Amino acid sequence: MQDVFTADDRAALNAAMKSGSGSRYEELLGADPSPGTGLRIGVAIGLALAGLVVGGILASAFGLVGLVVLIALVVAGVAASQPLAGRLHRRGLRRAAQQEVVGSWAAERGWRMVDAIVLAEATPLLREGDERQTGWGVEGQLDAATPFVAGHYEYTVIRTVTDTDADGTTRTRTERDTSNFSVALIPAPGVEFPALALAKGSTGGFMSRVSGALSDLKPVELESSEFNDAFRLMVADGADEVAVRERFSPAVQVAFIERGSNGVRVELEDGQLLVARAGAPDHDDLGALVDLVADAIWLRAVLTQEPAGRLPEIEPLRRLLQGEAANGGT
Repeated sequence: MQDVFTADDRAALNAAMKSGSGSRYEELLGADPSPGTGLRIGVAIGLALAGLVVGGILASAFGLVGLVVLIALVVAGVAASQPLAGRLHRRGLRRAAQQEVVGSWAAERGWRMVDAIVLAEATPLLREGDERQTGWGVEGQLDAATPFVAGHYEYTVIRTVTDTDADGTTRTRTERDTSNFSVALIPAPGVEFPALALAKGSTGGFMSRVSGALSDLKPVELESSEFNDAFRLMVADGADEVAVRERFSPAVQVAFIERGSNGVRVELEDGQLLVARAGAPDHDDLGALVDLVADAIWLRAVLTQEPAGRLPEIEPLRRLLQGEAANGGT
């Protein structure tokens, strides 16, 4: 992929966010330097209860010695509560400062920072797992035809596991496995095929054949063996492979190879284009989230612009993503 949002863009945006949030944090700390009574009491009670639980177990096992340890743990917990409350207070102020600065940056562009993005189950990743939820992110319009949402998405797989020990006792427990992603979703109308998936892997490899057998997608090998070895490209079973190869021309394949996958996973389904990367987004690296949106609009151009197979012009896409900031600044 070509860089619509460059490494320099990302560094400049993150530096601006860090500077702004640092200044705002100092303002918030100056106005509210100490944790509130409620936080101090809550932390003290929590640590004291933890000491009681641990100390109670030791007292029941070791008698008087355990009782002495119990008392010591409770006293230590209460003593530690004040510095811990202060640390939690400052962490909360720093997070509030980050959120304010990111929110202001988004508002300047007519976007919104939200505590939980709204995602329809538009692609396979967004339908994964037994439970799904979202976290903070940014949403808005790039132009009249391009609403977007970018932020934190996670799904959880729930398993019931049964173990039998040497005595024949059977125990059942529930295991939860949560996967976190940073995602960007935009509309992509006019693509010639209804579904596509692209990720790090091998188009001609074993996993591609397995995925093709278990889904409505099939692998499509392109002219470049280097591309085929680096990426797993899957399209809808009924898709015209000639049209796919026209879109993924040698020039486009080279762009993918030179950029590398960077852990990006792409899914297209029924006119909705998702770009995802493993790991939750961080307020300290807003540039990484904007970079996902940039990848999405570049991919949409590859899949829809005419003539097929031509590399998209970068400057119009930069203006679409950044507006006036595309000419310098954040």
